Amino acid sequence: MLEKRAFEPDYLKRLDGLVLGARRARTVRAGRRVLGRVQGTGIEPEDFREYRIGDDLRFLDWNAYARLDDLTIRTFRVERQVEMTILIDASASMGLPRDDDKLGLGLLLGASLAYIGMNENDPVRLATFALRHGTPDLVLTPFRRRRETYPEFRDFVSATKCGGETKLGAAVHQLMRERRLPGIVVIISDFLVNAADYADALGQLLAARHEVKAIHVMGDREREGNYPAGSYRVRDCETGVTSEITFGPAAAALCRQRAERHAAQVSGFCVRHGITYMPAFGAARFDEILTNEFPRFGIMA
Repeated sequence: MLEKRAFEPDYLKRLDGLVLGARRARTVRAGRRVLGRVQGTGIEPEDFREYRIGDDLRFLDWNAYARLDDLTIRTFRVERQVEMTILIDASASMGLPRDDDKLGLGLLLGASLAYIGMNENDPVRLATFALRHGTPDLVLTPFRRRRETYPEFRDFVSATKCGGETKLGAAVHQLMRERRLPGIVVIISDFLVNAADYADALGQLLAARHEVKAIHVMGDREREGNYPAGSYRVRDCETGVTSEITFGPAAAALCRQRAERHAAQVSGFCVRHGITYMPAFGAARFDEILTNEFPRFGIMA
């Protein structure tokens, strides 16, 4: 399973190299930083971003408004450590198709983000969610902040199995009961729920002033529909509903269209609401995802 790589020394050295490269790049380029942070009340300016409804008007950059007629918010480095929670979908759909190893990909992505997030000793925790037997099952690790404690995530990662329904909104509702200060929340999921469910979940997090990031996991076979031709009786792994399907070139093309439409809907929602969106399509392309997508995701310090 792909998640086993998360604790291999050679892989962790590669993550160290990515962090070092991001630091060096920041010293030689001008413009916006990629470091993700919530709006702070410190005195050290950090970044600028577009104004969103509900932002504190005290942080508007009036000079930029006068010059460019553009509402821009000035952000500052917070005076406290920023908590990061990484929510990983462990529902049944993350286990299928089995060859796609979506759960392994999600766990490796989550553990990698935790390792990177601990680079500045910010508190980080992993969590998995699913609806099992009608009850939200949200499993949280303790917060860890020092790099030497990273191996303590190993047992949690290796013990995670798929099962149950996705129900993202219910998981976030349970998480919000903690009433913690705003931080960074990363959701790793295939988002195979109706749009109202993920809109509710992401909206809850935004309303609580968290900085929200979404990693959209899909498998190659899931996207391409490249199943052997023939007639199948298919059972939904989460609801149990069965249906009769005939696979062939036409069904594969329809599968690709639906996958593209689903990805466009999720990414479009994220863009409209100021949520950082990252596609992670295909476990076989993990190295490409790590090299090309991670530096743009806004976690590296």
